[in-house]
Amino acid sequence: MRVQDRILDNYDWMKGYSGSFLFSDFLSALIVSVLLIPQSLAYAMLAGLPPQMGLYAAIFPSALYAIFGSSRFLAVGPVAMSSLMTLAVISQIPEELRVVSAAILALMSGGFLFVFGMMRGGSIATFFSRPVVSAYITGAAILIVISQLKHIFQIDVKGRQVADMIISIFSHFGQLNLIATYIGIGTIVSLILVKQFGLRLAKKIRVKNNHAKIAIRLSPILVIAIGTILTIYLNLEQKYGLVTIGEIPAALPSLEFPSAGIEHWKSLILSAFLIGLVGFVDSVSVSQTLAAKDRSRVSPNRELLGVGAANIAAGLTGAYPVAGSLSRSAVNFSSGAKSPLIGVMTAMIVAISILIILPVFTHMPLASLAGLIIFSCFSLFNFGEIWNTWRYSKADALAALAAFFAVLLIGIQYGVLVGTILSMILHIRLTLKPHTALVGRFAGTEHYRDADLYTVEEFDEVKTLRIDESLYFANARFLEDTIAKLVVNHPKMKNLILMCPAVNRIDASALESLLVINDRLSDLDIKLHLSELHAFVRQRLKRSNFLDKLSGDVFFTQHEAIEALRPEPDWSQFSDHIDIH
Repeated sequence: MRVQDRILDNYDWMKGYSGSFLFSDFLSALIVSVLLIPQSLAYAMLAGLPPQMGLYAAIFPSALYAIFGSSRFLAVGPVAMSSLMTLAVISQIPEELRVVSAAILALMSGGFLFVFGMMRGGSIATFFSRPVVSAYITGAAILIVISQLKHIFQIDVKGRQVADMIISIFSHFGQLNLIATYIGIGTIVSLILVKQFGLRLAKKIRVKNNHAKIAIRLSPILVIAIGTILTIYLNLEQKYGLVTIGEIPAALPSLEFPSAGIEHWKSLILSAFLIGLVGFVDSVSVSQTLAAKDRSRVSPNRELLGVGAANIAAGLTGAYPVAGSLSRSAVNFSSGAKSPLIGVMTAMIVAISILIILPVFTHMPLASLAGLIIFSCFSLFNFGEIWNTWRYSKADALAALAAFFAVLLIGIQYGVLVGTILSMILHIRLTLKPHTALVGRFAGTEHYRDADLYTVEEFDEVKTLRIDESLYFANARFLEDTIAKLVVNHPKMKNLILMCPAVNRIDASALESLLVINDRLSDLDIKLHLSELHAFVRQRLKRSNFLDKLSGDVFFTQHEAIEALRPEPDWSQFSDHIDIH
């Protein structure tokens, strides 16, 4: 295959790319950049870092994802989740090391993801169940909202857990700045009103629906601009002590390897791994959702490479961990993005903005940015899914609730880890005792169902045990005990059929257990048979001596087994007189 063909296979958006597409991408990049700049400043503030680090996180990471990633719509850069996780880590570090620590976190988390991508480990995302991720995000959103109240009220808040922050807020409530509170709450209320009634108003004034949706998504920049203009015009900084962003260096990021001692790097490894993993899961969820709407697809392996490369770039250019943004990616999608080039264009626009218009943001109130962050978090609340999960599966709900409360009580960096570990433990616990059922036949048919639930035909001499789980080391002993009880409860049994439609795997430990079961039944003059065995499992069994030692047969279907093994009817109950007319 030619190099050109390989490139086109990896970058299929290049096929048929035209000048009109380039113009469409530029417009999308311009729209996203307008939203991205204030968000970058806000998220850097959320991470407890200088505001310029948020802007740095929006330049090279965005461009690198465009090269290595697979989504046309995913906008990679600073996001609330990664910012809060970064804050949770660096807040425990001496202040003089926080900036370099944030860069180290980005570099290491990107390195982990890039290595996983090279190893084609995109399936790592499947280890995180949807209920756990949803509950984790909901808990993190609550934590983010509470953490931003200090800027809304302009008071000093201590602590990193919810309880500590709430206590601190109430203890300092008498010191709140009313002007900051008005601006912060006004920002939130304005954004809510635009979201709730913007489309109705647009419809009345006959604005196209797509244009109205884009305008509504860009409304935060207008609301923040109004707050900034009021601050300057009314001189709120000097008159009322309103806190603003302040001076931001109008300089582009430089390429520099973060310098710190080896022990400091080691202390950040686990946190970097978790930040990278959560960032990847969030990113691939957003990219897959938007790809489904566009009837296209994304590659999880390339997403690992893309998000990994973006974080490596962030670490080497004085930024902090990044991920895919749901809000900005949705703007990309709605504004008609045609290719990943939008990421490169966005990076260029942000870089130019830093050099030209950055002084405008000097007087931007922190309360306005906090209001923007809080409003963005409202869309992350998903209590309904937690409740639905509880109604459907208590085990899944327990894992989700563990993630939720771990975020609030222990820390955001451990929430998803606790939920995932618990969900795996509960899954293993459920498979320790696989569901089994004695089955019988609906009379006159070839259908076999649970004898405890249906009125079915059974035979004392032939019993069928359906196994509804793959067999492996953890549940092999349970199967032995189940069959032992079956033998005791059915003394007339001469044939036992293991019906295996749900058995997709039999590991070495389970195979040994089957041999033990076969020997024990043979000693009791009971033959062991198998039915409805998957071809793959049967091929694996042929590699061992199990089928040679099996006392009974392997049947293709359950009906074939019953027809071969069922006892002959007792004809003595019928008359031997035959009428011939």
